[in-house]
Amino acid sequence: MMKQIYRTRIYLIAVVLALVLAGCRQEPEQAAPTTSPTEPAPATPTVDAGILSPTAATPPSFVTIAIDAPFPPFENIDEFGSIVGFDADVMANIAPQADFDYEFVITSYDQGFLRSVANGEFDAAMSALVIPDTPPEGITFTTPYLELGQVLVVRANETTLQSAADIQPGTPIGVEENSSGAETAQALGITAADLHVYDTIPAALQALIDGDVDGAIIDSDDADHFTTTYYQQLKIAGGSGRDAWISSKAYGIAVADGNEALRESLNEAITQVRDDGTIDRLARAWLIEDDTIRAGESLIGTPANELVIGISGALNSLDPGDLQPDLISWEIKSNTMGGLFWNTGENELVPLLFDNLTLSEDKKEYTFRLRDGLIFPDGSNLTADDVRWSVLRSARLGNWLVNAFLKDENGDGFADEDAVTVVDPLTVKFVLAAPISYFPSLLATPPYFVISDECFSPNTDPASTCGGIGPYTIQEWISEEKLQLKANPQWPGPAPAFENIQVRFYPSAQRMRESLAIGAIDVAWTGLSDTDLLDLRPVADYRFWSGPSDFKSYLIFVQDKAPWNVPQVRQAVAYAVDRQTLATEVFQETRTPLYSPIPDGVPGHAPTQPARNLDEARRLLAFAGYTPDRPLPITIWYISDGRYTDREEAYANAIKSQLEETGVFQVTLQGAPWDVFRNEKAACNYPAYLMGWPSPNQPVAYSDAMSWLYYFLRNTDTVCSNYQNPEMDRLLGELEGLDPLQVDLRLAKYGEIQALWATDLPALDLTQAPRTAVALPAVKNVVIDDLGLMHYEVLTKGGG
Repeated sequence: MMKQIYRTRIYLIAVVLALVLAGCRQEPEQAAPTTSPTEPAPATPTVDAGILSPTAATPPSFVTIAIDAPFPPFENIDEFGSIVGFDADVMANIAPQADFDYEFVITSYDQGFLRSVANGEFDAAMSALVIPDTPPEGITFTTPYLELGQVLVVRANETTLQSAADIQPGTPIGVEENSSGAETAQALGITAADLHVYDTIPAALQALIDGDVDGAIIDSDDADHFTTTYYQQLKIAGGSGRDAWISSKAYGIAVADGNEALRESLNEAITQVRDDGTIDRLARAWLIEDDTIRAGESLIGTPANELVIGISGALNSLDPGDLQPDLISWEIKSNTMGGLFWNTGENELVPLLFDNLTLSEDKKEYTFRLRDGLIFPDGSNLTADDVRWSVLRSARLGNWLVNAFLKDENGDGFADEDAVTVVDPLTVKFVLAAPISYFPSLLATPPYFVISDECFSPNTDPASTCGGIGPYTIQEWISEEKLQLKANPQWPGPAPAFENIQVRFYPSAQRMRESLAIGAIDVAWTGLSDTDLLDLRPVADYRFWSGPSDFKSYLIFVQDKAPWNVPQVRQAVAYAVDRQTLATEVFQETRTPLYSPIPDGVPGHAPTQPARNLDEARRLLAFAGYTPDRPLPITIWYISDGRYTDREEAYANAIKSQLEETGVFQVTLQGAPWDVFRNEKAACNYPAYLMGWPSPNQPVAYSDAMSWLYYFLRNTDTVCSNYQNPEMDRLLGELEGLDPLQVDLRLAKYGEIQALWATDLPALDLTQAPRTAVALPAVKNVVIDDLGLMHYEVLTKGGG
């Protein structure tokens, strides 16, 4: 129950009397009794000796207790007319210990129920009464059943405010409105200008976390709760326990001065329920405000049992059938779901959800026998129906990676319903439109991930946190803040090395870098630019981790237009460029030279394109009819708005200078922003242009060398290279017809394709870049696959 403070019964006309009796009843308890300005003040209470015996030695067996209700959370009246609240529950535990029955009598504090206790009309009074230094005449108090201090809470990494004594003018301090914390702040001399008042304690603490105030003065019970819950963000200045209390209040039960037997009986019972933890339990239940706080990141480093990954950007969807692949969502899906095949961190395709595969003679039908006993996070069993439902769901949602390859006999662009069929509860069959030797690689991508039809919607479901059968299960997703993952005991792959993973999302790379600097994250990952990496490299405390290159930069020539319709001219460009210099001088080694359409580290890569040779470039140009006396003017277009890096203009100028060193090329550069560039390029209005692939923030399509070739060889009209060669078509046909399990034959065929590529140049590849993570020294085993995705299951830190 939230702690609420009510001051509606404080009358301005009774300020003097309230001050006199403030020790008897202060906030959060009700105000002191008041008198009418037209009536004389009441006389000093007297005790009727005939009603109360000063020498009574036997505690009563029945006790009447005055209580002022409603006054939540200490006392309230429920729908049945019963007294409920903290005080009611405390008395319900005290009475059995003191061996008496009792009755609450609702009586107004403002009408002087303490005088009624002193006069013997009630045996006791219990209504959030603060024990004063000097009790009213005729009244004595029990030992406290509740003691609260007021403390200063600061951010967990605070070093200046070690105690309330360190609060200086100009230091903003938060308090709850009309609270003991507000009274304490005023008593400390904190001015109204520095005092920030909030409706609730959680609101004041949220302001502290957000940096709107530098401290918050609140009750110790709330402080203990919130600093324990959010220990990475908040702490109590001055340590823990009573040493940190700035001020304090003790709550007791009022009895008449002469009723020592009842007071002693109550004291013994109070001691018992305090010592056995009952009071603490009830205080947590009734007095601690239960609002949650947006804690944000840790201010004291990450916990030993949790590894935190920082990402600049947002997670937009956890639906594997989503049409817009992006690095963030594909990485999270690949760590929380799985397909029939799994792409390991070493870029090997291994069976995951099946234990037997049968391939038809025409290599168009794949029949999988699923592993028995696999369970989704929602508790349902994996079946062939789930596989079929998941893949055809992606097809219906329009996912290209499914619809482009599965059987589509009616030609509507969507996979046929019988492209995936259930043979029996654990057997499923896929039928392809044509043989595809790299189809297993497709099965390891999110559109083919298997999800539970009992947990996901048939339609797009971007906010789902159901996940699938992956290394981790999704525990919590707070959009634009964090994703909490836990190792999945049902994962059939190698057991994750680290049980708890948290992914934190940042609005900018700069914010992520700041978090890395204070140790709030263990790894800074997606969103780091070349400039960020160069800035961070000199920091000795950081370690850099990179995977295979997952981005390439290239030149496209429109090959059905002069001069690019002459192979020797295209080849002359290949000889004239100095890839090493481009990588070193322009990109300061955040990129490396690329001599193949397939990046280094991707299985099948073969460096078939030539190193720089200006003499050979001149010879080829002369063969085509161009010499220094008859130069060749060309125009190269580039994207000028920093789509890839902020060095694109310098990159284009370096290429221009290198080509002009032949003495034959005369290069004109033209830049255009992406919105203009993409339309003109698509219309084939640029005879030669610089681009990169994949598009920013998108992953490689699938883990196979063909993913780097498909776009340039199967979409030449879209690329506008208009490249055609029957020999290349023959090689592609042979490649796609190979047995997918005969890896060596496929790699050899990729070598033949790259050799022909170096002659024809469907694209001239220039530089490549891997994705790079920056981690604290304790982090180990950062593995990034050839899709550019980090594998969380192998991450460790510390001694792991």
